[in-house]
Amino acid sequence: MTELLALIFSWQLLLLSLIAQIIVGLLIADFASGFFHWLEDRYGGPDWPIVGGLVRATIRHHKKPRRMLNSAFWHRSGPTLLIAVCFGLVFLSLGWLNLMTITALAFGSMANEIHNWSHCKPSECGPVVTWLQKKRVFISPLDHARHHREKKNTYYCTVTGWMNPVLERIRFWRKVEAVIRIVARSRPRRDPTVRRRPVLV
Repeated sequence: MTELLALIFSWQLLLLSLIAQIIVGLLIADFASGFFHWLEDRYGGPDWPIVGGLVRATIRHHKKPRRMLNSAFWHRSGPTLLIAVCFGLVFLSLGWLNLMTITALAFGSMANEIHNWSHCKPSECGPVVTWLQKKRVFISPLDHARHHREKKNTYYCTVTGWMNPVLERIRFWRKVEAVIRIVARSRPRRDPTVRRRPVLV
């Protein structure tokens, strides 16, 4: 009887450990999506070499958010898949591949596609994706809409969206921008799609 209880307990611990690794992996993927989203939204210029294309795509997306639905899967998600494969090979060589890192890589590689779904109607996403959005496994259109309001400088995370309220509450992005302003003497790029409010005299 004691051995049976010990076996049940060890299986429960294993299950909890696996669930915890998946959740942490999702949080890492969500934060990584937010970091890269923030970086391309706030820094660099359309005429910069290498990253200029990303900046132009970001500006176009902020102007017409649903335009990305017309692009091909490989155009949207090819770069993130390539980055995930590179990280995966590094993790494999270091012996860091486990359920947590595999979850982070799998969902991180699909960050642009999940972002794409957050601009779709339920009829365009299909029942499975819509169900996952309703259950908050994937970021929902309503949650992601917060990023596209006003100055477009909040709610950057686009995988689950779980990190957004935490990062906004502690003003994480503003603090990082303040550090960059002091250390690198670089200010965030003004989004041309955001209308400047008239100064009242």
